[in-house]
Amino acid sequence: MPIYESVIVGRQDITKSQFDKLIDEFSSIITDQKGTIKKTEYWGLKNLAYEINKNKKGHYCMLILETAPNTISEYERKMRIHEDVIRYITIKVDKFEEKPSIMMQNVTDNSSIKDKS
Repeated sequence: MPIYESVIVGRQDITKSQFDKLIDEFSSIITDQKGTIKKTEYWGLKNLAYEINKNKKGHYCMLILETAPNTISEYERKMRIHEDVIRYITIKVDKFEEKPSIMMQNVTDNSSIKDKS
């Protein structure tokens, strides 16, 4: 079965537990159709590049899915009509890395930055 990477952005005014329930709801669409969730990463509440429907921030989550293409169609249809989803994107990938994504890696380490003064 093909592998997909899906990023979901939820509204800023829902709680993390509500967003987790939302992700579980979308994950169940995949698992009910004999697909698997390979990896789930919650990236946190982040600022949006521009305001979307009066939202300046959004809850971000990435899912790695292995499922049939027709299941992805249903998965995206449900996201499109859900009121708590601001944006989503799903792309087909050849393979995925088991290690944490770049969003989960610690980028606050300033030890490699040198002062040029």
